[in-house]
Amino acid sequence: MDGREGWWVVFGGLLALTITAGTGLFLIPVLIDPIADETGWTYTEVSFGIMIWGLTAAILSPVLGAMIDRFGARRMMVFGCTLNFVTTLLLSRVTELYQLYIVLAFAAIGAMSNTFIPVATVVARWFITHRGIATGIAMLGLGLGGGTLPLVANSLLESYSWREIYTYFAFGYLLALVPILVWVRNPNPAKEEAYAASHEGGYEPQYDLNIGSAFRTRSFWGLSLGDMLTGMIFNIFTIFLVVYLTRDLDSRDTATRVYSLFLICQAAGTLVFGPLADRFSTRGLLVCCYFIPVVGTCFLVPGTSAALAYAFAITAGLAAGGRSALFPVGLVYAFGETHMASIFGLSTTLFMLGNAFGAPIASAIYENTDSTRYVYLFCAAVLVVSTALVSLTRPERHTPDATSS
Repeated sequence: MDGREGWWVVFGGLLALTITAGTGLFLIPVLIDPIADETGWTYTEVSFGIMIWGLTAAILSPVLGAMIDRFGARRMMVFGCTLNFVTTLLLSRVTELYQLYIVLAFAAIGAMSNTFIPVATVVARWFITHRGIATGIAMLGLGLGGGTLPLVANSLLESYSWREIYTYFAFGYLLALVPILVWVRNPNPAKEEAYAASHEGGYEPQYDLNIGSAFRTRSFWGLSLGDMLTGMIFNIFTIFLVVYLTRDLDSRDTATRVYSLFLICQAAGTLVFGPLADRFSTRGLLVCCYFIPVVGTCFLVPGTSAALAYAFAITAGLAAGGRSALFPVGLVYAFGETHMASIFGLSTTLFMLGNAFGAPIASAIYENTDSTRYVYLFCAAVLVVSTALVSLTRPERHTPDATSS
């Protein structure tokens, strides 16, 4: 606990998450134009597939979270990588919309089994003193995968079709199995409990909230609804930022560079805000991370400045990375770690609902106004509401000392 074995778990989670998140969560924004051009499908039709992906993830995340608590992160990540290897190969062969929708539904099951829920859960169980920085380093995989693999895919488009690219990227899931099988594992339960009991600032697991108790707290709904709205907005940016900035700036290369900087800054954000969580107020840092993207989104409203687009990428990207590191820490802060994966899975249901409806809402605004500006203004307004909801977070564990005081 808080030692060398735990840091190897962080390293394994980081490597695996770089591959699984980079392919499963961030590849389609770069390929959406080639997919639409070849197949003749509209952005709305492809976005509906993304909505199905999000709805599937939303419905099944509580089940998958409970399975992670029961069977452990390693087994579930192996299952998810195996499933995503198959679904990514199948994506390269779809010819009908219904095939795309079915494959994306199964791809969502794999993604929820091998990305942020199991990695954040297993890291939280290995650390107490350094939980913030450990989570931040592990979640760095989201930014590294998102910042590098889309660039690789974009460069490959010059010589290969989107179908060939999906075929090549499918084998990355087999590569991800190596760090998972070598380094990712849960700590010994007896050692974990003894360390928590004896460690200064440690806590007694019997006072952790289970999923039912957490569901009835204001912290759960504040965190979950706030994260749902933020997830909706960042899903819009993840899917459509390249498309919108290509129109605004009349340069696909510049748009792709801004998008990649946005994702790279997410990686940096996990390293900035993760260590801060070990020193400062979790609630205050959460509010900060959820508010900064409001400012960043306003940089996009003028619509014609590459400099402002890069400013958005830096500010919103850093805050998004901070959110990735701090949200799991916030769950432990409010509810404890014992049932973290189950609670994280239930919260992810709302998060993925936001993801599911973000792309169709943005598509409707854009197609009805023929302007990216109204999409950006909508995003900024929603992020303000999100910040207010997250500010409701507080510790919900009722220890004897807390009760008597």
